[in-house]
Amino acid sequence: MKRALAFATASVSLLIACQSVPVRQGSVPAASLRAQQAQNMDPGFDPQRQQDQYLCVIEPTTNNRSTLKIMNLQTRWVRRIDVPGRVLTMTGDHPQGKLYLSVRSGAAQPEYDLYVLDLKTFVLDRSLSFSQARLLPIDVQVRDQSVFVSAKEGGIGGLLRNDLNTGAWEYLASHFPAGLLEWGDRPNLIQSVYFGDENIERTTVDIDAQQVVDQQKFPHGVPFGNNVGLLSPQGKFFYAFHQLKGEVSLYAFDIKQGSVNRQVALQKAVGILYSSVISKDGTRLYATIDNRVERFELRGAFLRRMPAIPLPANEARHLSLSQDQRTLYITHEDTEQVSRIFNVNSEQGYRVDSFPFAGKNEEVIVF
Repeated sequence: MKRALAFATASVSLLIACQSVPVRQGSVPAASLRAQQAQNMDPGFDPQRQQDQYLCVIEPTTNNRSTLKIMNLQTRWVRRIDVPGRVLTMTGDHPQGKLYLSVRSGAAQPEYDLYVLDLKTFVLDRSLSFSQARLLPIDVQVRDQSVFVSAKEGGIGGLLRNDLNTGAWEYLASHFPAGLLEWGDRPNLIQSVYFGDENIERTTVDIDAQQVVDQQKFPHGVPFGNNVGLLSPQGKFFYAFHQLKGEVSLYAFDIKQGSVNRQVALQKAVGILYSSVISKDGTRLYATIDNRVERFELRGAFLRRMPAIPLPANEARHLSLSQDQRTLYITHEDTEQVSRIFNVNSEQGYRVDSFPFAGKNEEVIVF
Protein backbone atom coordinates (compact mmCIF):
# COMPACT_ATOMS: atom_id res chain seq x y z
CA MET A 1 0.00 0.00 0.00
CA LYS A 2 2.71 2.09 -0.49
CA ARG A 3 2.59 5.44 -2.23
CA ALA A 4 0.39 8.00 -0.61
CA LEU A 5 -2.22 8.55 -3.25
CA ALA A 6 -5.04 4.67 -3.58
CA PHE A 7 -7.42 -0.78 -6.87
CA ALA A 8 -19.12 -9.45 -15.53
CA THR A 9 -19.97 -11.10 -12.38
CA ALA A 10 -19.52 -14.86 -11.87
CA SER A 11 -20.94 -17.00 -9.09
CA VAL A 12 -18.13 -18.62 -7.11
CA SER A 13 -18.43 -21.15 -4.31
CA LEU A 14 -16.22 -19.88 -1.51
CA LEU A 15 -14.59 -21.95 1.22
CA ILE A 16 -13.06 -19.76 3.90
CA ALA A 17 -10.99 -21.02 6.79
CA CYS A 18 -10.41 -18.31 9.39
CA GLN A 19 -7.44 -19.06 11.63
CA SER A 20 -5.75 -16.77 14.13
CA VAL A 21 -1.99 -16.53 13.79
CA PRO A 22 0.04 -15.17 16.72
CA VAL A 23 2.38 -12.24 16.62
CA ARG A 24 6.00 -12.87 17.56
CA GLN A 25 8.03 -10.16 19.21
CA GLY A 26 11.78 -10.40 19.52
CA SER A 27 12.78 -13.95 20.48
CA VAL A 28 9.28 -15.35 21.15
CA PRO A 29 9.11 -18.99 19.92
CA ALA A 30 7.74 -20.02 16.51
CA ALA A 31 4.07 -19.97 15.49
CA SER A 32 1.46 -21.95 17.40
CA LEU A 33 0.21 -25.40 16.43
CA ARG A 34 -2.84 -23.82 14.83
CA ALA A 35 -0.65 -21.66 12.57
CA GLN A 36 1.45 -24.70 11.70
CA GLN A 37 -1.67 -26.66 10.80
CA ALA A 38 -2.80 -23.78 8.59
CA GLN A 39 0.61 -23.76 6.92
CA ASN A 40 0.26 -27.48 6.15
CA MET A 41 -2.88 -26.75 4.15
CA ASP A 42 -1.09 -24.27 1.92
CA PRO A 43 2.07 -24.87 -0.16
CA GLY A 44 3.36 -21.44 0.82
CA PHE A 45 4.55 -18.48 -1.14
CA ASP A 46 6.48 -19.16 -4.35
CA PRO A 47 7.99 -15.99 -5.91
CA GLN A 48 8.66 -17.87 -9.17
CA ARG A 49 4.97 -18.41 -9.91
CA GLN A 50 3.61 -16.03 -12.51
CA GLN A 51 0.02 -15.81 -11.30
CA ASP A 52 -1.04 -13.89 -8.22
CA GLN A 53 -1.00 -16.07 -5.09
CA TYR A 54 -2.11 -13.98 -2.12
CA LEU A 55 -4.34 -10.96 -1.64
CA CYS A 56 -3.54 -9.17 1.63
CA VAL A 57 -6.19 -6.82 3.01
CA ILE A 58 -6.38 -4.75 6.19
CA GLU A 59 -9.57 -4.67 8.23
CA PRO A 60 -9.74 -2.21 11.15
CA THR A 61 -11.15 -3.66 14.36
CA THR A 62 -12.07 -2.33 17.78
CA ASN A 63 -9.65 -1.04 20.42
CA ASN A 64 -7.38 0.60 17.84
CA ARG A 65 -6.29 -2.72 16.32
CA SER A 66 -6.38 -4.27 12.84
CA THR A 67 -6.80 -7.64 11.21
CA LEU A 68 -4.57 -8.65 8.34
CA LYS A 69 -6.53 -11.00 6.06
CA ILE A 70 -4.63 -13.15 3.56
CA MET A 71 -6.58 -14.89 0.80
CA ASN A 72 -5.06 -17.66 -1.30
CA LEU A 73 -6.39 -16.61 -4.70
CA GLN A 74 -6.35 -20.17 -6.02
CA THR A 75 -8.12 -21.96 -3.14
CA ARG A 76 -9.91 -18.93 -1.61
CA TRP A 77 -8.81 -19.97 1.88
CA VAL A 78 -8.37 -16.97 4.18
CA ARG A 79 -6.04 -16.50 7.17
CA ARG A 80 -6.70 -13.80 9.73
CA ILE A 81 -3.79 -12.33 11.70
CA ASP A 82 -4.26 -9.88 14.54
CA VAL A 83 -2.15 -6.71 14.29
CA PRO A 84 -1.75 -4.77 17.58
CA GLY A 85 -2.44 -1.33 16.13
CA ARG A 86 -3.66 0.56 13.07
CA VAL A 87 -1.76 -0.13 9.86
CA LEU A 88 -0.47 3.08 8.25
CA THR A 89 1.38 1.64 5.24
CA MET A 90 2.10 -1.73 3.65
CA THR A 91 5.27 -2.38 1.63
CA GLY A 92 5.85 -5.66 -0.18
CA ASP A 93 9.15 -7.40 -0.92
CA HIS A 94 7.96 -9.89 -3.53
CA PRO A 95 11.26 -11.78 -4.14
CA GLN A 96 11.62 -12.43 -0.41
CA GLY A 97 7.93 -13.06 0.21
CA LYS A 98 7.82 -10.45 2.97
CA LEU A 99 5.16 -7.90 3.81
CA TYR A 100 6.21 -4.89 5.94
CA LEU A 101 3.58 -3.04 7.98
CA SER A 102 4.07 0.37 9.52
CA VAL A 103 1.76 0.34 12.56
CA ARG A 104 0.55 2.92 15.07
CA SER A 105 -0.76 1.78 18.44
CA GLY A 106 -2.06 3.68 21.44
CA ALA A 107 -4.04 6.91 21.48
CA ALA A 108 -2.85 9.52 23.97
CA GLN A 109 0.80 8.59 23.40
CA PRO A 110 0.94 6.71 20.10
CA GLU A 111 3.69 4.17 19.45
CA TYR A 112 5.04 3.46 15.94
CA ASP A 113 6.44 0.05 15.01
CA LEU A 114 7.40 -1.98 11.96
CA TYR A 115 6.04 -5.51 11.61
CA VAL A 116 7.05 -8.08 9.01
CA LEU A 117 4.93 -10.98 7.76
CA ASP A 118 6.71 -13.95 6.19
CA LEU A 119 4.36 -15.38 3.56
CA LYS A 120 6.19 -18.70 3.66
CA THR A 121 5.40 -19.31 7.34
CA PHE A 122 2.58 -16.80 8.00
CA VAL A 123 4.36 -15.59 11.12
CA LEU A 124 4.11 -11.89 11.99
CA ASP A 125 7.10 -10.37 13.84
CA ARG A 126 7.66 -6.93 15.30
CA SER A 127 10.94 -6.07 13.60
CA LEU A 128 11.68 -2.70 15.14
CA SER A 129 10.24 0.22 17.05
CA PHE A 130 10.34 3.68 15.52
CA SER A 131 9.18 5.20 18.80
CA GLN A 132 12.08 3.76 20.77
CA ALA A 133 14.32 5.68 18.38
CA ARG A 134 12.10 8.78 18.95
CA LEU A 135 11.02 8.78 15.29
CA LEU A 136 7.76 9.74 13.62
CA PRO A 137 7.87 7.67 10.38
CA ILE A 138 6.68 9.20 7.11
CA ASP A 139 7.60 6.51 4.55
CA VAL A 140 9.52 3.23 4.48
CA GLN A 141 11.56 1.27 1.92
CA VAL A 142 13.16 -2.12 2.56
CA ARG A 143 16.16 -3.63 0.72
CA ASP A 144 18.65 -6.38 1.62
CA GLN A 145 17.50 -6.67 5.23
CA SER A 146 17.84 -2.91 5.72
CA VAL A 147 14.94 -0.59 6.48
CA PHE A 148 15.19 2.96 5.11
CA VAL A 149 12.79 5.41 6.72
CA SER A 150 12.07 9.07 6.13
CA ALA A 151 11.05 10.40 9.51
CA LYS A 152 10.86 13.34 11.85
CA GLU A 153 12.69 13.55 15.15
CA GLY A 154 11.72 16.51 17.25
CA GLY A 155 10.20 18.14 14.16
CA ILE A 156 13.42 17.76 12.11
CA GLY A 157 13.22 15.57 9.02
CA GLY A 158 15.83 13.07 7.94
CA LEU A 159 16.64 9.67 6.48
CA LEU A 160 17.71 6.74 8.64
CA ARG A 161 18.67 3.12 8.09
CA ASN A 162 18.06 0.17 10.38
CA ASP A 163 19.85 -3.16 9.99
CA LEU A 164 17.20 -5.81 10.68
CA ASN A 165 19.88 -8.37 11.54
CA THR A 166 21.49 -6.31 14.29
CA GLY A 167 18.79 -3.76 15.12
CA ALA A 168 21.31 -0.91 14.79
CA TRP A 169 20.13 2.53 13.66
CA GLU A 170 22.21 5.08 11.76
CA TYR A 171 21.43 8.53 10.39
CA LEU A 172 22.14 8.88 6.66
CA ALA A 173 21.17 12.55 6.34
CA SER A 174 19.08 15.10 8.20
CA HIS A 175 17.59 18.61 8.22
CA PHE A 176 15.37 18.28 5.15
CA PRO A 177 11.60 17.70 4.80
CA ALA A 178 10.78 14.00 5.19
CA GLY A 179 8.58 12.74 2.36
CA LEU A 180 7.83 9.81 0.07
CA LEU A 181 10.80 7.57 -0.69
CA GLU A 182 11.89 6.22 -4.08
CA TRP A 183 15.16 4.66 -5.21
CA GLY A 184 17.25 6.73 -7.61
CA ASP A 185 18.73 5.76 -10.96
CA ARG A 186 21.77 4.27 -9.17
CA PRO A 187 21.67 1.68 -6.34
CA ASN A 188 23.35 4.03 -3.87
CA LEU A 189 20.79 6.82 -4.33
CA ILE A 190 17.46 7.24 -2.61
CA GLN A 191 15.13 10.22 -2.89
CA SER A 192 12.67 11.83 -0.51
CA VAL A 193 9.95 13.96 -2.09
CA TYR A 194 7.95 16.28 0.15
CA PHE A 195 4.62 17.73 -1.06
CA GLY A 196 3.80 20.70 1.15
CA ASP A 197 1.08 23.33 1.10
CA GLU A 198 3.06 25.48 -1.34
CA ASN A 199 6.20 23.67 -2.53
CA ILE A 200 7.53 20.37 -3.81
CA GLU A 201 10.97 19.53 -2.47
CA ARG A 202 13.08 16.55 -3.57
CA THR A 203 16.15 15.55 -1.57
CA THR A 204 18.58 12.99 -3.03
CA VAL A 205 20.74 11.08 -0.55
CA ASP A 206 23.83 9.01 -1.31
CA ILE A 207 23.42 6.15 1.19
CA ASP A 208 27.04 5.03 0.81
CA ALA A 209 28.48 8.50 1.41
CA GLN A 210 25.69 9.26 3.93
CA GLN A 211 25.06 12.76 2.67
CA VAL A 212 22.64 14.86 0.66
CA VAL A 213 23.90 15.20 -2.91
CA ASP A 214 21.09 17.17 -4.54
CA GLN A 215 17.99 19.18 -3.69
CA GLN A 216 15.26 20.81 -5.77
CA LYS A 217 12.49 23.03 -4.45
CA PHE A 218 9.81 24.86 -6.41
CA PRO A 219 6.18 26.07 -5.93
CA HIS A 220 3.60 23.58 -7.19
CA GLY A 221 0.66 25.95 -7.65
CA VAL A 222 -1.97 23.38 -6.66
CA PRO A 223 -4.88 25.13 -4.90
CA PHE A 224 -5.22 24.58 -1.18
CA GLY A 225 -7.62 21.77 -0.32
CA ASN A 226 -7.90 18.00 -0.45
CA ASN A 227 -4.64 17.24 -2.29
CA VAL A 228 -2.96 13.86 -2.60
CA GLY A 229 0.43 13.20 -4.21
CA LEU A 230 1.93 10.23 -6.05
CA LEU A 231 5.61 9.73 -6.83
CA SER A 232 6.92 8.08 -10.01
CA PRO A 233 9.68 5.43 -10.04
CA GLN A 234 13.13 6.97 -9.45
CA GLY A 235 11.40 10.09 -8.15
CA LYS A 236 11.62 11.94 -11.47
CA PHE A 237 7.99 12.99 -11.72
CA PHE A 238 5.24 13.81 -9.26
CA TYR A 239 1.49 13.75 -9.79
CA ALA A 240 -1.03 15.53 -7.59
CA PHE A 241 -4.79 15.07 -7.42
CA HIS A 242 -6.85 18.05 -6.28
CA GLN A 243 -10.39 17.39 -5.04
CA LEU A 244 -12.84 20.30 -4.98
CA LYS A 245 -16.35 19.23 -4.05
CA GLY A 246 -17.44 16.83 -6.82
CA GLU A 247 -14.56 17.41 -9.24
CA VAL A 248 -11.03 15.99 -9.40
CA SER A 249 -8.11 17.72 -11.15
CA LEU A 250 -4.73 16.18 -11.89
CA TYR A 251 -1.40 18.04 -12.04
CA ALA A 252 1.89 16.63 -13.39
CA PHE A 253 5.36 17.83 -12.33
CA ASP A 254 8.81 17.37 -13.83
CA ILE A 255 10.88 17.62 -10.64
CA LYS A 256 14.26 17.96 -12.31
CA GLN A 257 13.05 20.82 -14.50
CA GLY A 258 10.96 22.33 -11.71
CA SER A 259 7.98 22.63 -14.05
CA VAL A 260 4.28 21.79 -13.90
CA ASN A 261 1.84 20.72 -16.61
CA ARG A 262 -1.46 22.33 -15.63
CA GLN A 263 -3.19 21.51 -18.91
CA VAL A 264 -4.18 18.08 -17.64
CA ALA A 265 -5.97 19.76 -14.73
CA LEU A 266 -8.45 21.24 -17.22
CA GLN A 267 -9.83 17.75 -17.91
CA LYS A 268 -11.64 17.34 -14.62
CA ALA A 269 -13.10 14.02 -13.52
CA VAL A 270 -16.50 14.12 -11.85
CA GLY A 271 -16.84 12.34 -8.52
CA ILE A 272 -14.99 11.72 -5.24
CA LEU A 273 -11.37 10.54 -5.37
CA TYR A 274 -10.30 7.89 -2.89
CA SER A 275 -6.90 6.43 -3.79
CA SER A 276 -4.53 5.76 -6.67
CA VAL A 277 -1.47 3.78 -7.70
CA ILE A 278 1.26 4.10 -10.33
CA SER A 279 2.76 1.19 -12.27
CA LYS A 280 6.34 0.04 -11.64
CA ASP A 281 7.53 1.37 -15.00
CA GLY A 282 5.85 4.74 -14.44
CA THR A 283 3.71 4.58 -17.59
CA ARG A 284 0.25 4.07 -16.05
CA LEU A 285 -1.70 5.74 -13.26
CA TYR A 286 -4.97 4.42 -11.83
CA ALA A 287 -7.39 6.14 -9.46
CA THR A 288 -10.66 5.11 -7.80
CA ILE A 289 -13.37 7.73 -8.24
CA ASP A 290 -16.89 6.80 -7.12
CA ASN A 291 -17.62 3.36 -8.61
CA ARG A 292 -15.05 3.38 -11.42
CA VAL A 293 -11.33 3.30 -12.11
CA GLU A 294 -9.89 6.26 -13.99
CA ARG A 295 -6.81 5.44 -16.10
CA PHE A 296 -4.00 7.66 -17.37
CA GLU A 297 -1.15 6.86 -19.72
CA LEU A 298 1.97 8.70 -18.54
CA ARG A 299 4.86 10.13 -20.52
CA GLY A 300 6.65 12.09 -17.85
CA ALA A 301 4.68 15.26 -17.24
CA PHE A 302 2.43 14.55 -20.24
CA LEU A 303 -0.69 12.45 -19.66
CA ARG A 304 -3.34 10.86 -21.81
CA ARG A 305 -6.63 10.04 -20.19
CA MET A 306 -7.88 6.57 -21.12
CA PRO A 307 -11.52 5.42 -20.96
CA ALA A 308 -12.66 4.81 -17.40
CA ILE A 309 -13.64 1.30 -16.29
CA PRO A 310 -16.95 0.97 -14.40
CA LEU A 311 -17.00 -1.51 -11.50
CA PRO A 312 -19.72 -4.00 -10.43
CA ALA A 313 -19.84 -2.58 -6.88
CA ASN A 314 -20.21 0.97 -5.60
CA GLU A 315 -17.77 3.14 -3.64
CA ALA A 316 -14.43 1.88 -4.91
CA ARG A 317 -11.65 2.35 -2.38
CA HIS A 318 -8.08 0.99 -2.24
CA LEU A 319 -6.33 -0.67 -5.16
CA SER A 320 -3.25 -2.76 -5.90
CA LEU A 321 -1.51 -3.93 -9.07
CA SER A 322 -0.36 -7.49 -9.66
CA GLN A 323 3.35 -8.18 -10.05
CA ASP A 324 3.04 -8.33 -13.85
CA GLN A 325 1.18 -4.95 -13.70
CA ARG A 326 -1.70 -6.29 -15.81
CA THR A 327 -4.35 -7.02 -13.14
CA LEU A 328 -5.85 -4.50 -10.73
CA TYR A 329 -7.58 -5.39 -7.44
CA ILE A 330 -10.02 -2.95 -5.81
CA THR A 331 -11.73 -2.98 -2.40
CA HIS A 332 -15.11 -1.35 -1.76
CA GLU A 333 -16.71 0.53 1.11
CA ASP A 334 -19.24 -1.58 3.08
CA THR A 335 -19.25 -4.23 0.34
CA GLU A 336 -17.84 -7.64 1.20
CA GLN A 337 -16.25 -8.26 -2.15
CA VAL A 338 -13.20 -7.32 -4.21
CA SER A 339 -13.30 -6.20 -7.84
CA ARG A 340 -10.64 -7.33 -10.27
CA ILE A 341 -9.73 -5.94 -13.69
CA PHE A 342 -7.78 -8.21 -16.04
CA ASN A 343 -5.66 -6.69 -18.83
CA VAL A 344 -6.20 -3.29 -17.25
CA ASN A 345 -3.90 -1.48 -19.72
CA SER A 346 -6.07 -2.34 -22.72
CA GLU A 347 -8.34 0.30 -24.22
CA GLN A 348 -11.27 -2.09 -24.79
CA GLY A 349 -9.99 -5.65 -24.18
CA TYR A 350 -10.07 -5.60 -20.38
CA ARG A 351 -12.31 -7.91 -18.31
CA VAL A 352 -13.93 -7.15 -14.95
CA ASP A 353 -15.14 -9.58 -12.31
CA SER A 354 -15.59 -9.67 -8.54
CA PHE A 355 -15.37 -12.26 -5.78
CA PRO A 356 -16.49 -12.42 -2.13
CA PHE A 357 -14.14 -11.33 0.64
CA ALA A 358 -15.89 -11.19 4.00
CA GLY A 359 -15.46 -8.21 6.30
CA LYS A 360 -14.62 -4.54 5.96
CA ASN A 361 -11.77 -4.29 3.45
CA GLU A 362 -9.43 -1.31 3.31
CA GLU A 363 -5.75 -1.24 2.34
CA VAL A 364 -4.79 -3.98 -0.11
CA ILE A 365 -1.64 -5.48 -1.64
CA VAL A 366 -1.21 -8.53 -3.88
CA PHE A 367 1.62 -11.09 -4.07
